[in-house]
Amino acid sequence: MERKKAGFFSLESGIALTEALIVFPIMVTAVAVCIEFTNVMYQWNSAAKAMQLGVRKLIVSDPVTTGSLFDDTFTSDPALAGELISADSSVQLVCGAGAASPCDAVKMDRLVNGGGAGSVWPGLKAYYPAIEADIIRVTYERSGLGYHGRPAGQVVTVRMDIVADPIDLPLLGSLLGLAGFNFPPFTVSATSEDLCTDSGIGC
Repeated sequence: MERKKAGFFSLESGIALTEALIVFPIMVTAVAVCIEFTNVMYQWNSAAKAMQLGVRKLIVSDPVTTGSLFDDTFTSDPALAGELISADSSVQLVCGAGAASPCDAVKMDRLVNGGGAGSVWPGLKAYYPAIEADIIRVTYERSGLGYHGRPAGQVVTVRMDIVADPIDLPLLGSLLGLAGFNFPPFTVSATSEDLCTDSGIGC
């Protein structure tokens, strides 16, 4: 008796290969997503640490603004010596990325790249290599903690932001053609100390 040939839809040969072809790209994409998520979290944490250390450097250093802008903005009245300066968030000075005024290039280079050979400050790039001076914005704001006549100047709130720093997606970018994305506004604030780096004048 002649055996009836199986129809195309009832054949099972090659089914494992077909399943593998369907599952393989899904598995590759899932692994890539896990790797990219780890990469993004690493960059996020590195940027956060760099920002924390950067604002710590700013609060104990000379202002990174240009010229006499800081002294002109945060003035005190000698006639009121010893009296507290009231808090006023509208009295602020902003420089850097997205601001009308640029920051001092030399001071920003020192902040980002460190003080050079023998310096105890390695710079922000040591903690987050992707950071550049042109994506950093620094804001000084009247905190209300200082008093008129204070020799080292007003005590201000120092805020540092990373503006539009891109995160690359090397795997998903190659597999799916996805571009990177930007950090949301990355802001760290602290209260200034003496804002003085010259030990020769007793600061």
